[in-house]
Parts: sequence; structure tokens; C-alpha cells
Amino acid sequence: MAESKNTDFTLARNNYTSFDALTLKQLIKQRLNEEGVFTDQVFEGSNISAIIDIIAYSYHTLLFYLNSTASESLFSESTLYENMNRIVKLIDYKPNGYQTSILSFEATANENLLPDLYTIKRYSYFTINGLYYSFTGDISFNKLTEGDEFLQSLSDNNILHQGQYFELPVQNAIGENFETATIVVKDNITGEPVFIDGNSINVYIRDTNTGKYNFYNETNNIFLLGPESLSYEKRINENGFYEIKFGNGIFGKRLNEGDEILIYYLKSDGESGVVSPNQLNGNNLNFFTTPQFEAISNDIYVTQNITFLTPQNAQNIAFSNQNSSTNPKEKETVDEIRINSKKSFQSQNRLVTIEDYETFITRNFSNIIQSLNVVNNKSYINEYIKYFYDLGLDRPNDDPRFLFNQLKFSSSGESNNVYLFAVPAIKNVNENNEVNFLSTSQKNSIVNAIETQKMVNIEIVPQDPVYTGFNLGLSLPNEKLNLDIINDTFLVVKRDVSVRNSAESIKQQVNNIFINFFDNLKIGDLVSISNIINEILTVQGVTEVITRRVTNDITLQSPNLSLLVFNSSYPEIDINTISSDIQLPFFKFPFLYNKSILNNIIVEDA
Repeated sequence: MAESKNTDFTLARNNYTSFDALTLKQLIKQRLNEEGVFTDQVFEGSNISAIIDIIAYSYHTLLFYLNSTASESLFSESTLYENMNRIVKLIDYKPNGYQTSILSFEATANENLLPDLYTIKRYSYFTINGLYYSFTGDISFNKLTEGDEFLQSLSDNNILHQGQYFELPVQNAIGENFETATIVVKDNITGEPVFIDGNSINVYIRDTNTGKYNFYNETNNIFLLGPESLSYEKRINENGFYEIKFGNGIFGKRLNEGDEILIYYLKSDGESGVVSPNQLNGNNLNFFTTPQFEAISNDIYVTQNITFLTPQNAQNIAFSNQNSSTNPKEKETVDEIRINSKKSFQSQNRLVTIEDYETFITRNFSNIIQSLNVVNNKSYINEYIKYFYDLGLDRPNDDPRFLFNQLKFSSSGESNNVYLFAVPAIKNVNENNEVNFLSTSQKNSIVNAIETQKMVNIEIVPQDPVYTGFNLGLSLPNEKLNLDIINDTFLVVKRDVSVRNSAESIKQQVNNIFINFFDNLKIGDLVSISNIINEILTVQGVTEVITRRVTNDITLQSPNLSLLVFNSSYPEIDINTISSDIQLPFFKFPFLYNKSILNNIIVEDA
């Protein structure tokens, strides 16, 4: 019997990469035609043609999955979270988990609270309209006087986290090297994982030999620790659950067989946990207590001389919040991990360059900061301070916000300062055009986190951005500008009458373009008037845009978009009109003054 021609499987190397269902089908037909045994394959309706279709489709599907599997192993191509998580584990990158809302507060004690150093025990909480806001650690503060007193140390150095603390069921250690405990908590109804704030997990171990509870500290790398270090390493696994890893007796203390692992976690309410200003006012502080936690407390506080705040004493402190809470931050996406892991690897867990600082702060405080710029002392002096001198302020550092930040965070050796210009993630400008800055407690939390990563001779100085308002404005020659110009200036939109788009609809669409444009800008961004105009011209029926000003029986028009630009703190000395793109310096944050231009839009037929 003659050897079949189809036993020769030799193909050009480049052919293997070009196979799909159609090419496979053609290849099979070609080989069958060469063999000459079968002939029906040339007829599409034949039985053998149908079999060929099935084979080609099956191989096409298989090749697709093989290609996808290969792509998922590549850092640049992976699209699945579990795969990307495994890949970045090779460079010791730990993806960020969910970050809950936070709330700054102010606290004032009355005369009934005696002067003393008090401690609020960890996990204490407030309830605000059914929502929990908790302290994630022990809070110490001083009451200095016998009268009413604003509790500066309590207000400036602490933040409330949205959520309620829960105890994970006790796990018993088996005593192996690098023992691992996993926090698996799912919703009872949906079966989906609950929102657990990754920065608010606490771990305790009850030593089976001593019967005592010990608090374990989190570390970034357990391989840098000694054999008796009571520490653990935390990481999100491929399924999105937190894993707690202990030592092996060489790097970190090894758990004994039978040791009890006790984990406390903060369960958040997600987006529904955000609260408005003044919602904390009048709420009483509640204290977390369970039999297990009280047993732990008896051990971890036994050697300390602490005056704990009691429920009775807590009634003598009034808590309030001037600002809303921040929005929570979801765990890092695959694309965010791809970007952030590269930056983190470049920084090698140290803060040296400007990019290092921006990466660290953005990654760890995205639930606090909306946008950020970091500069050195040279840029701070030559651009930021110079800007205020150019405005005619002889002593800009006497400005209250300047002075506070300098005294609070700066050192005498200002040449080594690193300045952080940050816009808070809360609603930064309200309906009354009142601006919000990072609170002192938020600034302190950022500075404290950086302290362990920065070089020893560097001081971190948070700064408040210069909020820069934009709205319609057209100036007369040699006119002294003021904010009243906004009321006299109109955006005239010419409409093609043949297009069925009402004037009211056009006005709303144009207004939304302005709102969305400024909502997406960050500190130090380019404010592109040309982009605004181009977007307006894409609105159905719009043919032309004109800026018109009517004042004192004078009508002034510009065949373009003209905007009034001003410093919201010093509008009388820093105010101008522009009709072209403007690049803001690193310290200026743009916002739409009055949050709308709707009442100043006129639609006219072309």
C-alpha cells in the first residue's frame, strides 16, 4: 500500500501563525485534493464538506483559546485580574484593595471633661443616619484646660473611616512555615465579596503556650524581619480576598500549632456610605465591645497606664464635620496595576524623585486626593511664591493658609522641602463658590505615611492649591475688571433653523459641555478654549459661537469664546479675560464659577 501524501506534515514556520477557520478549511481541502481519494470536498453541501467545517471550526476555537492563554501570561497583554495579580507578584507588587470613605471632623470638649491625656479605644464608632464611621486605631488626645476647649490634637491628627468592624471566625494555626490565613467574607444575599477596607485590618494571635493575646503589626516585606518579630504580610490573592502571611521563625515569628488567629476587618457600605457636611453634629461616640475583644484588651493594654475615655466622659465632647466624606475607591483594575506596578518597581520602595512621590501618594490616597502636583523648593520659590509677589503682595507668607502650612509642616532647612499641591477628592467647590482644601488631619495622614519612605533630610510640606475660577467674560478696552462682568456676558449660539433641535435643548447641551469640561480638569491642566468651541460646534444645529457683552447701553461682541479668569481668593488683583488656550501653572486648579452658564446662553437663528 502506497504511503499517503498526507503523512507529510511539514509547513512553513510562518504558516502556523496564520490559521483561522477559513485557512484551515482550505488546507484540509487542498490536502484531500492532493491525495485524490476523496472528491466530494469540493461541493459545499456534501457530507464531507460539513465534517471539514466542524473540524476547522473546532481547531479555530482551540487556537483562539491557546492564543488567549499565551497572551494572559504577558504583562503587557493580560486582561484578567487574577492573571495580572500573579504576574506582578514576581516584582513584589501588591495591588491596592478597596479604600473606604473617610471623614474629617472637629471635636470640642466642655468644662465637665477634666484636663488629662485620654485614649479612645480602637474600633469606637459613630452612627450617622444608619451608617457607621469608625476609628481604626487607638486615639490619644489632650484636654489642656478646665473650661470649654477645642480639642486640637484630636481633630487635626485623626480621621473617621466609613464602615463597621467585625470579627472573623477564629482560625487555628497548624504551625507551618509562612502560615497563611485568608479573609473570605461574602454577602449573605448576593454571595459577592463585601467591601473590606484594606488599610483597616487588624490581626491578633493568642499564643497557645502562654494563653496571652498579642497584636501583630503589618509589614511590607516579612523577609526583612527578625525571628521574633510579631508581624504579618498582607496581600490580595487572585480571587480578590486578603491573605495574611506570617513568618517562619527566621523571617518573622512562626506560629505554633494551635495558636488562635483573630482578625478584625472594617466592612464598608460602598458608595452609599458617603455623608454630607454637618451630619456628624450631635452624634454620640459609641464603643466597640465583644467578649473576645475585651479578652484581647486585657492583654494588650495591661502594662500601659492609660486613661480611657468612658461613655460618660464621651458625652462631654461634641463632634461635628464641616465637609462631606470622600468617595470610596475601588480596588485597582488590571490597567491600573499595569501602570502603577511599573512606577512602583522603578521607585524600588523609596521616595527620591518627584515621580516617586506622586506615584506613592496617588496610589495610597486616591480616596482623599483628586489630583496632585509635587515640586521641589526651587519650583516653589521661583513660581509659586513669585506668583504672589507679582500680584503685589509684599509678604505672601503672611497669608493665613501659607502661614499655617509652613508652621505646621515645614522645617528651618527649607531647601530640603518637598511641596505637595493637592486637590481633595470631596466636592472641592460648593454651590456658593466656596472652596474646600485638604483638612489638617488628611494632610497629617499623608505626611505620616511618607515619613517611613522618604530620605531622612527631607520635609514634606502640603500646600493648598490656588483655586482659579472660569466663566463667561468679555472686557472693554482699559476696563477695571470685576466679577460683575459675568452677569453682563452672554454666549450667543447660532442655530441652523433647518435642523430640528430646540433652543432649550441646545442651551442645555452647551451648558453640559462646560460643566463636563471643567469637571474633568486637574490641577495645572491646560484649559483649552478651542476644545470647548469644537465640542459646542458638534451639537446638532449649532453653526457659530459668539461672546456678547451688554453694559451701559454698550454692546460688545467677539467672534470667539471669551472667558473671565480669576483667583478665587484675590479676584480684585488677579483677574483677566482670555480667548485662547491657557496652560495653568502647577499650583492652580480650574473650576467653573457658579457651576453653570445656563442663564447666560442665548440661542439665535443663523
